[in-house]
Amino acid sequence: MRISTVAATIAALMATPAAWAEIQINGFASIVAGSSLDDDESLYGYDSEIDFNQNTKFAVQVAADLGGGLRATAQLLSRGRDDYDVEFEWAYLSYDLTDNLMLMAGRQRFNLYKYSDYIDVGFAYHWIMPPQGVYSLPFSSGEGVGLVYSTLWGDTDVGVTYKYITSSIDDYVPSGTSVDAAPYSAKGHILNLNFTTGNFEYGLNLGYVSELSYEYPDLIALAAAVDATGLFPAQAVDDILPIDDSATIIGVHGKYDPGNWFILAEYTSIDLDPSAFALQDSAFVSGGIRFGTVTLHATYGWDENKPQYEALDAMLPVYNALPPAAQAQVAPLIGLTKMALETQQQDSYYYTLGMRWDFHSSAAFKVEYTDFTNDKGPATDGQVLLMGVDLVF
Repeated sequence: MRISTVAATIAALMATPAAWAEIQINGFASIVAGSSLDDDESLYGYDSEIDFNQNTKFAVQVAADLGGGLRATAQLLSRGRDDYDVEFEWAYLSYDLTDNLMLMAGRQRFNLYKYSDYIDVGFAYHWIMPPQGVYSLPFSSGEGVGLVYSTLWGDTDVGVTYKYITSSIDDYVPSGTSVDAAPYSAKGHILNLNFTTGNFEYGLNLGYVSELSYEYPDLIALAAAVDATGLFPAQAVDDILPIDDSATIIGVHGKYDPGNWFILAEYTSIDLDPSAFALQDSAFVSGGIRFGTVTLHATYGWDENKPQYEALDAMLPVYNALPPAAQAQVAPLIGLTKMALETQQQDSYYYTLGMRWDFHSSAAFKVEYTDFTNDKGPATDGQVLLMGVDLVF
């Protein structure tokens, strides 16, 4: 769906009668241009040609207060990299069970990061593009139910959120790779603990994915070829495929912001069943100084994706026991298995330097430079320069 269709959708929503509820409509947009500074390398979806689509997006949100603590919320979002097709990023009902406890049902956010609730609203943070290692899940929203509890403990605001949520996409590309897109699905439980004491915000995010599947055709074909030899244990085949697996996600974050300056740190760890998916640890530290309407900021981050070699470890003893002629026939499978397990391998670090200018109460102009270095795996070093405008309305 093109931008004109987005505009028509927004206009239709704004023309809807408000006879049955108090309706509030707002939205946000990011218009971003970017380019890799290396002629032969791409980074974060940018190559040497200036691109206006990768991080450009438009959204409108409609919230209807039906009275008695019942509300309906929907958010329509279109992204330039998806040809401006419009999708429901949010579509849920919420109901106040008590003054402190709210029930949510429908399509809603995966709350696994500090900025999960408004990760698409660029105006809400200092970057143009949040650190990609930490913010690397294949989707930000899913369908499910949740409970949100908020209270005050002394001088501390406390928020506790639990969600059971599911999601699936058809075009997932694992972080740190450039393989073709393939279907990905997941369902699981999320628990968030968030605290604010004065100028200090901190929190803990826990996720348990009970069912995870990534149906990449090349991996499925490799597993079938390994199984077809009749030589290797079934567990080796299972340890290649990330199908019907589980995962544990842990995230912590903290931010201190007294007004004229701020410092922010975040860490995430993803532990998965043995498969071609790597174990992931990512972190960053970011800080900035505000001079009136101008913010200068810097970020340093690092990401480590560690291959899981259980499948290869199960295959090598069998391979080593084969006679030389048989080894020659099986060797290509051993090599392909090792390559598949190392596709997501990464030991990288990066730094980002940027400027934000709030030239309007609802709009900010930003410029951002990132230098990325990788010491292991297929991801290549690169540099990218971005500039754009974030706005809310």
